[in-house]
Amino acid sequence: KWLVAATDSELRVLSTTNAELVRRIDDPRISGGERAVFRFARFGQTNTLYTVLNTRARNGAYIVVWSTEWERSAMRRVSSSPITTFALGPRGLLAFATASLHVVVCDAKTLRVLMRVPAAHSFAITALAFDRDGKHLVSASADQTCQVYVLPDTWPTPLQTAVAVGRDYAQVIAIILVLGLAVVLALVLRR
Repeated sequence: KWLVAATDSELRVLSTTNAELVRRIDDPRISGGERAVFRFARFGQTNTLYTVLNTRARNGAYIVVWSTEWERSAMRRVSSSPITTFALGPRGLLAFATASLHVVVCDAKTLRVLMRVPAAHSFAITALAFDRDGKHLVSASADQTCQVYVLPDTWPTPLQTAVAVGRDYAQVIAIILVLGLAVVLALVLRR
């Protein structure tokens, strides 16, 4: 139905039937008015437009979701470094890579980070692609390597993630308390 072309400063949405300009979106800014540049623009399966905005100061990257009425329906800061490549996949997933060499998979509806791979490559990540089923993600880099990531069939819910993280913190706190008691006991016995 539509095709989108992006430059640093504007998006042009064109009709695929007659190539006429449907919408022009310019002056990319993030919350608070900070200037940014468009890096990528892709239409999802339901004509939802996803764009990547990198700040001009190169200190952050945002994913912006646009409704079919051309209003921003969601915007989330997803990285503290610029995004270098971006892909939309099946099963409601999106992926991006950053200048800090991370590969990240998000839920396309909520923009919640589902998986983060730090130091995925040793040089700039230049391409990402999902397989047809969305069960694998491939990254390619200027370091002349490719990585294949096997994606799970289901992702933990935010509650499941919080419980797992909380359980880990509880174990750390218990160890610290035991060590603290051991130190106190050793000091008391020394007297």
